[in-house]
Amino acid sequence: MGALGERIAERFLVRRGARILFRNLRLWPGEIDLLVEVAGALVAVEVKTRVGADPVEEMTDLKAERLRRSGHRLSPRPDRYDLVAVRLTTGGAQVRWLPAIC
Repeated sequence: MGALGERIAERFLVRRGARILFRNLRLWPGEIDLLVEVAGALVAVEVKTRVGADPVEEMTDLKAERLRRSGHRLSPRPDRYDLVAVRLTTGGAQVRWLPAIC
């Protein structure tokens, strides 16, 4: 389900002008699902996918901190950290992009 959500998020971001730089960057202490460039900004994106439930609720303070700490391992560091929430329903996918979550 996570890979499906990431593909949906990727298409969603590209349609809105993002350029995908990397996928699934494993950096201690975690992973950056997507590293993208948006309007000249380097953005680390966490993708949360859920069936039926609101994926935003899954983005805890601990997960945000891991994302931020992982991003600090990059050079240059991301300008911001975004969340793309993918909610899968019987009617399709609902996608929300929440910039600057941490």
